[in-house]
Amino acid sequence: MPQVFIKASFRNIKFKCQRCGTCCHHKRPEEFGDLVPLDRLPEFWEKSNLIYLTEEDIRRISIETGLDPSDFVDTLYRYDGNPVRVEESGKKIILDLPVMKSKADTTCVFYDSGCKIYSLRPMACRLFPFRVEEETAQNGDITLNISFNKSCPGMGKGKIAEKKMLQEMVSTQFMQRSESVAAEVRALAEQGKIARDASIFRSHPGRREHMSQS
Repeated sequence: MPQVFIKASFRNIKFKCQRCGTCCHHKRPEEFGDLVPLDRLPEFWEKSNLIYLTEEDIRRISIETGLDPSDFVDTLYRYDGNPVRVEESGKKIILDLPVMKSKADTTCVFYDSGCKIYSLRPMACRLFPFRVEEETAQNGDITLNISFNKSCPGMGKGKIAEKKMLQEMVSTQFMQRSESVAAEVRALAEQGKIARDASIFRSHPGRREHMSQS
């Protein structure tokens, strides 16, 4: 059975959020279409900084703000809580993971001279400037590599980041997301809707709307 490993590529790193809004501008690289093949994910992650949302993030923000998820969630398809889509008679599996919506100027919908939901901010925001990249080995094992954004103005300031806490947050975020995906994939497989030679893609959430606004 595949295992999940978490690695941090740093030792003692100081960080203190400056509330500058730098990370509240979301980049959607134009060289990628609506679907990103798995072999290009490292390049996509390197060039984008989308805020991926867990179902718990969405539930909490929706309850506390009174907003419908459609007001702040971006997905390639119409958002209905389902992170998995199947096309081409089951030969194409699309992981349409929800991300935070952006305004026309690329800032987060909750950003206005500062974060309007700072106490409710998603786990991905709480992790920043630390970021996670996934590596899948041939045997199915997954390694979650934690690195950091060197350009963040808060780097080198404040207290030393607690590596254990970061690893726990990364583990929680991954489990919340992967469990919902795995459950849906199992259901589709049991229904015979997934082909044996299916290819897996990640969606490029919000790209169409973002491009139409620019």
